[in-house]
Amino acid sequence: MIYDTLNTIGSDEAGVGDYFGPMTVCAAYVPKNKIALLKELGVKDSKNLSNSTVDKLAREIIHIVPYSLVVLDNPSYNKKIDEGWNIVKLKAVLHDHCIQKVYEKIEEQSDVEAIVIDQFTTENAYRKYVPEPFRLDLIHQETKAESKSIAVACASILARSRYLEQMSNLNRTLKREVPRGASKKTDLFAAELAEKRGMGYVDSISKKHFKSRDKVKELINKKHS
Repeated sequence: MIYDTLNTIGSDEAGVGDYFGPMTVCAAYVPKNKIALLKELGVKDSKNLSNSTVDKLAREIIHIVPYSLVVLDNPSYNKKIDEGWNIVKLKAVLHDHCIQKVYEKIEEQSDVEAIVIDQFTTENAYRKYVPEPFRLDLIHQETKAESKSIAVACASILARSRYLEQMSNLNRTLKREVPRGASKKTDLFAAELAEKRGMGYVDSISKKHFKSRDKVKELINKKHS
């Protein structure tokens, strides 16, 4: 990990590609003296970890490093999209927010040497949506940042764990396993749910701008035609 000789803030998000469930964004600060411990625990790119391992590591990470996490629920997410926000603006604003909040929790702020974001846009677009980015002088956007910074790996694990927790709550509410991602399976599930509870309910637990929504309506119309 190329940033793991530095005191680093890392940020990442989860739930962005999933039709159902919220978007979660997290920033975490990993000082150099915590890196060996986190590696020993098995912290690494969350894409290579099972859900149970992500939850286990998240419970340990929160006691080791400062972090800031935001859950953007579906009604709030949909409201922003309806107001003209796009997904890049949402990510940029929430990443900037979490980075600033975790920075405020650090006792020796002057020790921070880098801020690493899992890249989702260009620097120009980031500055367009966040006109005065917090500590832009320290920000590095990196592709596959989880494999380059253990701070990003920590943020990714915390964001994913909170997303999975939210989905577990939804599963309990519906007494069914809600499919993740955006696929034919997701569309069929949503169409069945819309038949029982109405499209308004489906919208309240999903991201309305997804093409999945049109497919769900097509499935319902086809069934009744």
